[in-house]
Amino acid sequence: MTHSLRNRLVLALCILVTVVGVVQGISSFRLSEEGMRALLDLRLEQVANRMRNGYIEALPAFPSRGSQPPRDIVVTIWKGDADAPYRSTDPALRLPRDAPSGFVTNLVGGEPWRIYTLRETSLVIQVAQRSSVRHELAEEQALNTLWPIAILVPLVCFAVVVVVDRSFDRLTRLGAEVQSIDAGNLQSLPTAGVPLELLPFIDSINRMIRRLARSIEVERKFISDAAHELRTPLTALQLQADNLQRDIAPGNQERFQELRKGIARSGGLISQLLRLARADASLEAGALERVDVSTVVVDAVAEVLPIAAARSIDIGAEEMTSAYVQAIKADVGVALRNLVSNAIRYTPDGGKIDLSLQVRDDLVWVEVTDTGPGIAEDLLPRVFDRFFRANFDIEGSGLGLSIVKAIANKYGGTTTLRNRNDGQTGIVASISFRQAHDYAPVRALDAAHS
Repeated sequence: MTHSLRNRLVLALCILVTVVGVVQGISSFRLSEEGMRALLDLRLEQVANRMRNGYIEALPAFPSRGSQPPRDIVVTIWKGDADAPYRSTDPALRLPRDAPSGFVTNLVGGEPWRIYTLRETSLVIQVAQRSSVRHELAEEQALNTLWPIAILVPLVCFAVVVVVDRSFDRLTRLGAEVQSIDAGNLQSLPTAGVPLELLPFIDSINRMIRRLARSIEVERKFISDAAHELRTPLTALQLQADNLQRDIAPGNQERFQELRKGIARSGGLISQLLRLARADASLEAGALERVDVSTVVVDAVAEVLPIAAARSIDIGAEEMTSAYVQAIKADVGVALRNLVSNAIRYTPDGGKIDLSLQVRDDLVWVEVTDTGPGIAEDLLPRVFDRFFRANFDIEGSGLGLSIVKAIANKYGGTTTLRNRNDGQTGIVASISFRQAHDYAPVRALDAAHS
């Protein structure tokens, strides 16, 4: 199972922020409750002190019953040894006169009250408040402290997501650059702006890229040198075979022709290896030219027309659009000739091959569609591998599509190969090149069939 480092980091930080917020909220709630209770106690004490300082007579001697709101405090004044209070804001409520000085919580009238008692020589002042009211007031005040935290935690989580995403942007770009690395693009990854923690990782990748580049360059040089070295003796062998043909006894002619075909196949393989070496070679910007792809398509078709005519294969263009690319014309020609030659090789006699040239998403696409037997779906991912052949009954070197892919990669294009899905058997082979923009407006060409 694949885990996302970004998601795990965001989740961990959000959980941490939430836990800290919850702990802070609980602490703030408790502290606020305690602070509110202390403030309410201070209020009771202050009222008692004011009563002692001359405000006793301000209390009504005979207050009306039910005139005091239930949330308000109750003040009771006792004088001498009288059994009844001297003054009281609620005569129906009998506070315990014998309560100790200071604060105490007692049950009065069946409910808990917070009572502050102040004792003088012949005077007892009691100030009380319902515990339920105190709890309600403390809770309301404490809840008010939770709103900032309740708003702040989601905002911090959102900030965590933004910060993590921005931090991972560089990794995402590096990932895209790593994905673009292949045999045609072996540029080292940039280290500018890379976090220090990632530098060792990037350096190791760059060292690997350099080793891979050296290895591929050695392979390319070997293929090129070997092909050059082998071409000369094979050409000499072909000439010698041609010179010997008239001296071969009639009974040995068949075997001699097989020998000549073998020499020719070897020569063709050497030529393909040379083309592959050239396709893999580094691109020199000075060698690029403005190439009319439609002209190259016409040339590729003209080259195979005799073979197509001999096998009654109908080859032509369904859609042709004038399009230009910045490339080496010989490379474009090799790629298109290989696609068309492949289609000729796999299309049965009397079949049909259609070519199309289109411009889509700033890319010039050439598609070659044949009516051959197609390729098994499980073999399609391997068709661009070097020396891979899907059908050993048909002669070939297994390098043609590898050359096409190497040329496409060289110019930043792509290659695809898929079975037809229009009810017919066959293959749709495509290659794309980046479009050049410094030419006249696009014009449509008439489709021509031979």
